[in-house]
Amino acid sequence: MNAARNPDEGEVSEAFVSELTNHQTAMLAFIRALMPGSSGARDLLQEVNIILWQKRAQFEPGTSFKAWSFQVIRYHLMNHRRRLASKGWLIFDDDLVERISPALEADPEELECRHQALHLCLSKLRPKDRALLQHRYASGAPLNDYAKVINRSAGTLKATLFNLRTALRKCIERRFQEQGIPLP
Repeated sequence: MNAARNPDEGEVSEAFVSELTNHQTAMLAFIRALMPGSSGARDLLQEVNIILWQKRAQFEPGTSFKAWSFQVIRYHLMNHRRRLASKGWLIFDDDLVERISPALEADPEELECRHQALHLCLSKLRPKDRALLQHRYASGAPLNDYAKVINRSAGTLKATLFNLRTALRKCIERRFQEQGIPLP
């Protein structure tokens, strides 16, 4: 039955889209936590979005969308990991994922606060320090290659990264304390 003939279904779809949209950041973080090192987290999120849309009639309004969607994510990623394993990829065991996944289900508001604090703290760094962090955590290229490009030793860059991580952690902790948010 289409939404034009049944206004209740349109309301359910609208509420569902709202829930789906509001949980994208948390869902992506959950996927990344369950598939560390995977460059395809956003692709997996899109696959999950399609599955969630197809299963939207199974979602009961008034219940936790996050819990329901995270369960769908777990099953989808188990199947995805099985496909990777069949191709010879080294992956987490399903049992391990089931044991650690409840700890990864952080509150979306808390994730957003962390994200905002990190963004603010990163903006306070010098451009060359942000570039080093970007290279280390986003490019996937070896640190030695970057060291050659900027004419510094890899050891110096490792020490700089250590200091940057410490400074970011302290900055984020200060932001949390200023906002009265308990530290994770």
